[in-house]
Amino acid sequence: MANNKYKFTAVVAFIFLLPFLILSRHFIDGNNELGKRDTLSYMALRTRTVANITADLLTLNYDISGISSSANFLNASGETRKKMLEGRIKENPSIYSEFSILNASGKEVLKTGTTSPKDLKDYSRTELFKSVVSGQESSGAVEYGEYTPPALVLVEPMSKVRGAKAETFLLARMSLAYLGEIVRVIGRNSSGNLGFMDAGGQLINDSLGRAIISPGIKAPAEVRRVVAAASAKGLDDFRSEVSFKGRSYLVSVANITGTGWWFFEVADASKPLDYSSGFRVKRVILTGILLIFIFSFISYKLALLWLLPKTTEYIKEGK
Repeated sequence: MANNKYKFTAVVAFIFLLPFLILSRHFIDGNNELGKRDTLSYMALRTRTVANITADLLTLNYDISGISSSANFLNASGETRKKMLEGRIKENPSIYSEFSILNASGKEVLKTGTTSPKDLKDYSRTELFKSVVSGQESSGAVEYGEYTPPALVLVEPMSKVRGAKAETFLLARMSLAYLGEIVRVIGRNSSGNLGFMDAGGQLINDSLGRAIISPGIKAPAEVRRVVAAASAKGLDDFRSEVSFKGRSYLVSVANITGTGWWFFEVADASKPLDYSSGFRVKRVILTGILLIFIFSFISYKLALLWLLPKTTEYIKEGK
């Protein structure tokens, strides 16, 4: 009789547990998908916001067109220009590290931020100078140093007559260490990796410090893949789940307006994204399993109460 008791309880529990566990599996999967969707939406909001803030900061602190187009600067002598540029460096030494005046052939004729005239360089063969000469508009590139933060090298054509071909150019070398501070602050609330990627796919700064350890290192492959997809679709921001080398990642990218740079955030999709939500789901499932066992035992008791007496009566009556 005791064995039948346990068999009956186990069979009833199994009958209800099987569909319950199947539905629970779908419930967990659905909750995970909703969690991924919510996380991607939050990541997209954050990357777009940071990209907009960065674009404003670049316009405010890294725009040298105001200098190159200033009538006072254009009409000034070489010595006066040098003093004006040195004054700009003193105003914001954390950003401006060097200014140069290039002639039409790309050679430096004036330089600030250095004490030795022997440091005058020739930029004529660089892609940066070729780009600004061919397009007659500003051109920039990120310069990576082994012991210094990345720097933005920007070349701006100068012409006293608007629309005329430039014969001199203003070159500025500006530290991008400030972007590292943005990454550090924003990265506190991220469970993944976030940072800035330049137009060539190299890391400017990232929250894991890879850009510091290996200057000029390429951004993660999953980030470059999403950026390529966004560029192909003509989108300024894009988010997606990407599989790479057997692992799944959530990636969100946003273009920094006016540049070829992107701000990105990437997180491992296999890790719990919302711990509180996962805990509540598990609690509901465990509670359901416990209730099934309880009601299975109650079913056994009710069977004894309602079915066994009738069976005994039938036996006594010979039916």
